[in-house]
Amino acid sequence: MVRDDGYGERGKRFAEYLLDGIPALRKAGYNPYEFQRMVSTSGGVTTAKQLLAQGKPSTGLTTLWMKEMLDSSVEFAVCLPWFRDHLFTYEEIEQAEFRLTERGFDLARIHAVPVPAWCAAPTPEPTPEPPAAPTYRQRVEAEEAAQLARPATSTALTTEAVRSAVFRSLVLERAGGRCENPGCGHPDFHVIGRNDMPVVEVDHVHGLGEGCPDHPANMVVLCPNCHAVKTRGRDAEVAELRKLLAGIARQRHEAAMTGA
Repeated sequence: MVRDDGYGERGKRFAEYLLDGIPALRKAGYNPYEFQRMVSTSGGVTTAKQLLAQGKPSTGLTTLWMKEMLDSSVEFAVCLPWFRDHLFTYEEIEQAEFRLTERGFDLARIHAVPVPAWCAAPTPEPTPEPPAAPTYRQRVEAEEAAQLARPATSTALTTEAVRSAVFRSLVLERAGGRCENPGCGHPDFHVIGRNDMPVVEVDHVHGLGEGCPDHPANMVVLCPNCHAVKTRGRDAEVAELRKLLAGIARQRHEAAMTGA
């Protein structure tokens, strides 16, 4: 039973380290009976401090030096990194190092001792990968499901389709905030307006009033000029533009759904 001399768990580990080395000393022909008694009754740290405070080294240290077993000494244990800075003062560490080097001991051997398992830093838990942002397909499918659960706004005279802010955002992202009309007079039109939003307009190729869906496959991004042409242009011009934009809307939606 290791005595608790008030130095906590690390102090108990120090005492255990000292006592665990005794069988090897006995095997080498040295039985440190008095030392074992001191550790068992007073505690390991208290015993080490008492020995270091003596004016001269103990006879036990001399015996270990003669047997070339200084790495089994109290002084060696005091200098181990996982004990020294936690249990002993600077003066005590200095005294232990002096007694070892005075007897020709290479202090570098202290740092070759493997760190005990109880002292090793725990392996940090791996940082979980942040969840992947939902894909275009996942966002479309989630909004489609939400639309099925969300009834249209109805009155006695009309049923008004609810426009999806999610679909509008997806189409803007899909287009990179740029006009999708290949015949646009300003193909690089990309003006940023209020709230850092691009000054473009998301439009349904075929209107909701015509019974067509509020869906990215039926939506394009147009600059204000192209939107005006599509809305107020000559009939033949509008029909041709709608046909062109319908193909673009389908192609870009399908490509985004497959991640192409």
